[in-house]
Amino acid sequence: QAILAAEDATFEQHFGLSIPRIAITLAKDIFEGRKAAGASTLTQQLARKLFLTDEKTWERKIKEAILAIQIEKRYTKNEIFTLYCNQMYFGHGVYGVQAASRLLRDDGVGKSARDLTLEEAALIAGILQGNVRQSPYVNMEAALRRRNYALTRMAEVGFISPAEANAARAKPIVLRGEPSTPASPAPYFLEDVRKELEARYGAKQLYENGLSIQTALDLA
Repeated sequence: QAILAAEDATFEQHFGLSIPRIAITLAKDIFEGRKAAGASTLTQQLARKLFLTDEKTWERKIKEAILAIQIEKRYTKNEIFTLYCNQMYFGHGVYGVQAASRLLRDDGVGKSARDLTLEEAALIAGILQGNVRQSPYVNMEAALRRRNYALTRMAEVGFISPAEANAARAKPIVLRGEPSTPASPAPYFLEDVRKELEARYGAKQLYENGLSIQTALDLA
C-alpha cells in the first residue's frame, strides 16, 4: 500500500498507462518549460527496469509505453506488482523489498518485510524514487521527507487514517549501524574500477542504475 500510494495509486485501474498523469506532465512540460516527473506507472517503471535504460528521449518513452501495455496484457496485476517489488533497486546493492527491509538492520540481523512497521514500510516506499540519493544512510533529511510524503499519500487514498499518518510522521527514522556490504577481496582494484566507471558514465548511472560490472580480475 505504501508503494502504491507513493508511486501509482491508480495501479489497479489503468491498463499500463495513466492518461491523466501523462496529460498533466505534458502540460507542465509545455506551460512551465520544465521536465516534469511522475507520469510513469508501476508497469512502465518495470518495463524500463527490465528492458530499457533511463535515457530521457521520446523514443525510449514510446517503447516503454508499448512494453507496459504488453506486460499488462500478459500478466495479472498481482504478478506485475510482485515482479516490480522484487526487481526494483533500493541502493546499497539491494534489490527488492525483502532485501530493502533487511537494510534497516533491526536487532543487528535484519527485518522481514512482513514485520515492518507502518513508518518503515513508508520509508522503503519513499526510497524507490531516488534510491541512493534518498537512502537514510546517505541523506536522512531527504529520506524523512519522502517517507512522510508516502504516509501523506497513504492517508489521501484511504489506506490509513489521517491520525495514523500523523502519528507515523512524528516518529524518527531509527537505523542500526551502517548498511552491510561484503568484504572485498581486492579493494584497491575495485576502487580503480569504480573511479574509471564514474569518470566514464557519471555518478547517477553508476550508483543508481544497478549496473552489473564484469572485470578481468583473476582472484587466484
